[in-house]
Amino acid sequence: MKIMIDARSVDVRQSGVGNYVTHLIRGLRAVDHKNHYVLMVTRKQKKAFPDFFKEFDNYTVPFSSENHVLGDPWEFFVLPGALKKTSVNLFHGPAFMAPPFHKRFKSVATIHDLVAFHHPHTIPTKYAYYMRFLIKLMIRKVDAIITDSEFIRDEIIKMFRVDAGRVFTVPISVSEIFKPVEDMEKIEALKERFGIRKRYFLHVGNIEPRKNLINLFRACDIAWDRLGKDFQLVVVGKRGWLYGEIFDTLKQAKFADDVIFTGYVQDKDIPVLYSGAEFFVFPSLYEGFGLPILEAMRCGVPVIASHVASLPEVGGDAVFYVDPYDPKDIAEKILTLAYNNSLRERLKEKGFLQASRFSWEKTARKTLDVYEAVG
Repeated sequence: MKIMIDARSVDVRQSGVGNYVTHLIRGLRAVDHKNHYVLMVTRKQKKAFPDFFKEFDNYTVPFSSENHVLGDPWEFFVLPGALKKTSVNLFHGPAFMAPPFHKRFKSVATIHDLVAFHHPHTIPTKYAYYMRFLIKLMIRKVDAIITDSEFIRDEIIKMFRVDAGRVFTVPISVSEIFKPVEDMEKIEALKERFGIRKRYFLHVGNIEPRKNLINLFRACDIAWDRLGKDFQLVVVGKRGWLYGEIFDTLKQAKFADDVIFTGYVQDKDIPVLYSGAEFFVFPSLYEGFGLPILEAMRCGVPVIASHVASLPEVGGDAVFYVDPYDPKDIAEKILTLAYNNSLRERLKEKGFLQASRFSWEKTARKTLDVYEAVG
């Protein structure tokens, strides 16, 4: 079977979907020696990642995955005809989208979440409307749907009355770089670089409303009379969208001087920041999976996270759960974990065990099962 994967989300500064595609491709290469893979890429990507893309056959296209105005109509109406000469049997769109109008090949789309339906206020309005249209179209037209969690699978089946046999759960994982860093000199050097002067707890994720930083800041304000003498909060991630109110909230907080924003951090430095943290806080309002939880657990860091959406599925019994809408609950859990060494140790050990249940090899094998079921 000849399988084409849309790899246009692979980038230098990639986050969720780009990491998913990168590791999925590597995993499939390792476990599947029968099918033939072709990666759909742009010329710019081939120049930026020559070693990665030269290991596969490439199909070069004119539009990036970010060019929705020109690229999406091209993918809908021009790409299917262009692929006629390539004899592709199956097309996988790992970023919500695959060509919907064709009969020449089978199609699979990965739908990572339904944020546009459940939390549209956390994303730009035009993007929310477009993602609703796109997801509904994909659910109707593609031959199979992959989700990262059972939670999203169940939502899709119930909301859109989809045949359960068309929707497959394939849990994802994190890079092998996420493991405990025991070199204290490396940790101290990174702390000095970012101006971290005290013990710290960590948040990792783009700065946008869905990550619920406003309630995290409110919780810190409640807890800071006790916490501030010992701790700082370190926020790792680039600015996403609709972040004005987040920073306005922080301006009014008494602990504002003890919050450190690192901006984008290189992959090699993130495990160091995790390993130096006392614990990790992830009070997100909604996640299709929640990779940062897995990253933290792999690095041996205790986790506080929301008891919503897919997060309990990922965290199991290894997470100290909070109500993301209740800053008082978040504050209490932060204070408890900050000063309870035995609880941190228990969560750390449980975290290692929970994280070991996920791997890219399993992701690749389950994805291959979907391909073979559809193709």
